[in-house]
Amino acid sequence: MQRSPDLIKQLDHSTDQLKRARLRSMQWLAVGLLLLAALVFAVARSQRGAHPAWGYVEAFAEASMVGAIADWFAVVALFRHPLGIPLWHTAIIPNSKADIGRSLGAFVENHFITEQGIAERIAQADPAARLGTWLADEAHARQLGMASAGVAKQLLAMADHDKLGQLLREQASNYLGQLNLSDVAADCIDALIADGKPQQLLDFLLDRGAAYLDDEAHHAAIGDFVLGAFQIENALIKKAVKAYEPRMIASLQKFAIAVRLDPGHPLRQRIAGWIADSALHLKADPQWQETVRRYQLQLVASDTVQAMLGDVWKHISTRVLADLHADQPVLAQAIASLARNTGRVLGTDDHARAWLNGAIVAGSGSLVRRYRGEVGAFIAARLDLWSKEEMSERIELAIGRDLQFIRINGTIVGGLAGLLIYAASQAF
Repeated sequence: MQRSPDLIKQLDHSTDQLKRARLRSMQWLAVGLLLLAALVFAVARSQRGAHPAWGYVEAFAEASMVGAIADWFAVVALFRHPLGIPLWHTAIIPNSKADIGRSLGAFVENHFITEQGIAERIAQADPAARLGTWLADEAHARQLGMASAGVAKQLLAMADHDKLGQLLREQASNYLGQLNLSDVAADCIDALIADGKPQQLLDFLLDRGAAYLDDEAHHAAIGDFVLGAFQIENALIKKAVKAYEPRMIASLQKFAIAVRLDPGHPLRQRIAGWIADSALHLKADPQWQETVRRYQLQLVASDTVQAMLGDVWKHISTRVLADLHADQPVLAQAIASLARNTGRVLGTDDHARAWLNGAIVAGSGSLVRRYRGEVGAFIAARLDLWSKEEMSERIELAIGRDLQFIRINGTIVGGLAGLLIYAASQAF
């Protein structure tokens, strides 16, 4: 399959060949008229005495030859030296190549690349409406989504995942290290208190504790815990503790139920006070804040957290690539949906279209102001790449066929002028 540049080059070559053929045909037509005028002149000259009318024919043919040769010289002098003779002020286009490039660039800058002209053309084109119509089409939206997913897949395939993973880990570590965890924790505690969550948690723990104490299967374990907690080794004391174990457990259970049933129980108030005090300490106590800060930095710098942060990009990229290789990637569907919605908005909302067209006009004005000077320089630079001969040939192919009509008209008009002059000389 041919590449686009090759195809364009072939089309340009074919176009040049067609122009060259049409130019040659017109050149031969002009030359043919000159030869015809010469032939008529020769015949009329030879028959001059046979009839007075031959004088008129001779004058017409002679003037036609003069006009044809003069206009041939004028046309040829634009592109090259006539007959290869370097006469003064000939080969005008090749010798003025640099001036033509600058003048053409300045002309395009001053008369085509203007803010007003481009703004008017954009307003006439209404690109926002056209974009809205294109995006609202289901096929176009789906095509845009799949194309975007394809681009994302290629970018991920070319990405340096090790560097991206390291960058993400470093950024996340910096963010977590700079986070004021004391304020965050204090705000969370305040929010929990405002929502009554500490009391709900206490109710949950009391319910679970009472249920645990009510289960006789746990009583032996509770007694062993008490003996271990007080490090009781004396057999007599152990026996006494075991004897009071049921009463102790019943007393704990009764206390837990009493706290659970009484919303105003002093223990509840005390626990609520502890929690509120902890929030205040986190907000205003430098010692608490320094302690939290120290543990925070140790946690962020720990091998476990660093390994976890280092694997974040790996997990993300794996999931995203898996989705992008699917027949209908989620990313493609999301972009297609966004495109359709954008198209509907642009199709129904006049203010949205006006805003987008205004933004395009404003952006084009900025681009014109910034790069208009580059246009002329670009044109001049492109023309400077051509040789004098190439530039002359290209311009001749573009306008040379029309210039041959000058030669043809010069032949005819010259002949008529000669005829009038001859007729006037005969009359007077």
